[in-house]
Amino acid sequence: MIHRQTTSVHSITRTVVAFVASCTLVLTGCPWQSYVQKHSGLPPVAFQGTPTLEQLMSAVNTTQLVKQLQSQGARLSIAGAPTLKAQMIVEQPRKFRLTAGLFDFTATEVDFGSNDQLAWLWVKQQPDPAIYYVHHDQLATTAARNFLPIDLNWITEAIGLVYLDPAGYHEGPFELEGRKYEIRSRIPSPSGEVLRRMIVDDRFGWVLEQHLTLANGQILASVKASEHSFYPRHGVSLPHRVQIQLLPGTENQLAFQIDVPRYQINNNIGDASQIWSLPEYDGYPQIDMSKIAPPEVGRYAPPTIQQQVPPAGLNSNQTRIASPRYSSDLLSR
Repeated sequence: MIHRQTTSVHSITRTVVAFVASCTLVLTGCPWQSYVQKHSGLPPVAFQGTPTLEQLMSAVNTTQLVKQLQSQGARLSIAGAPTLKAQMIVEQPRKFRLTAGLFDFTATEVDFGSNDQLAWLWVKQQPDPAIYYVHHDQLATTAARNFLPIDLNWITEAIGLVYLDPAGYHEGPFELEGRKYEIRSRIPSPSGEVLRRMIVDDRFGWVLEQHLTLANGQILASVKASEHSFYPRHGVSLPHRVQIQLLPGTENQLAFQIDVPRYQINNNIGDASQIWSLPEYDGYPQIDMSKIAPPEVGRYAPPTIQQQVPPAGLNSNQTRIASPRYSSDLLSR
């Protein structure tokens, strides 16, 4: 069993990184017809004149009014792979659950989630498939940090539920071209202290971009968010298009894009005991990622800032990605 786990490290790394990204993006969509609609106007202007750092932080932190987010029917675009359809539930600050499949009529292919104690990942069509999990308090101090280099709490922030801790370290605002402001923060992560560059709209306080970089210049992730909608009932704006790039410049670099219709906010999530429990699938063992041997360390050439974020229209010629492989992957095209 130990030898099998060691030889499949590369596969695990790609699987975990791919579906951390998938989860990050699939969080953002759900076609609920009950009460949430895309805005026909604009939200109130957040700033009169040049904002202070405190005013920018206050505007960004309005998304903390979203305690629960449910999504359904999101379309995730990955260059060179079939489109995934998924369902997602989020409960701040740490709980989330993603299940996904290729089509409406297929069985679950992906199960990725987190509760207060641990996070897990299951991908059906993957070499040496298993339910991989790790306890949150072991992520930064064990081999698991090689497979999950980004704090799992950042998943919700990548889709727009951003929080700037007033007790944290922040610099700015720095005025940019195109009527934008930049906030620079230093935040902890399993890979060490991370510099986060956040680009904020100068009128409404929308978070338009996020870039996470290690002290050695290695870029962990970049996100672009656009097509924001204002939800007056909740007093928040959320993006309906999100692009994310993980680990650019490495063999596991990934680029995703998702377009979403609308959200359901702060509504009943269903049976919590089922949603937030570590799943069991017949024939799939449960493997603790903190006990898996780390992958071999390769050379890394940090890309420039212009190379970080994928353009709006992704195609197979723009970036090499790692993607999940399914038995029916592209065979019918």
